[in-house]
Amino acid sequence: MQNSKSVLIDNNPGRNAQTFGIARELGTDIELIHEPSVGVIGNKGDSQCYLGVQRKVEIIHECIRQKIGYASDQMRMRLVQPEYTVATSDGIRNGTREMRYSLIGREVTHDSVCEHL
Repeated sequence: MQNSKSVLIDNNPGRNAQTFGIARELGTDIELIHEPSVGVIGNKGDSQCYLGVQRKVEIIHECIRQKIGYASDQMRMRLVQPEYTVATSDGIRNGTREMRYSLIGREVTHDSVCEHL
């Protein structure tokens, strides 16, 4: 392997097939698949608080994609697809018994993001 950061798990030539496919789909260089990863995570919920989040994630993702490569002003990183996690809005539940679950919901969101990364 050319990249010294690569970890050889086995001799199966297809072990990187999914990573190659995602790199091609995202329009990034497949030679960067073993570099550190960078990506965008947004949240979705049933509140007006989350209107526009998906569009913002898409714009940020595209800006990052344009900055990845080998040029001196680019980042040598592997771009991962945008992901979304659940969200809980205090606004909808404000003043109700269900509001007590807001902080628990934030912990679940945090844990799911950490688990994904």
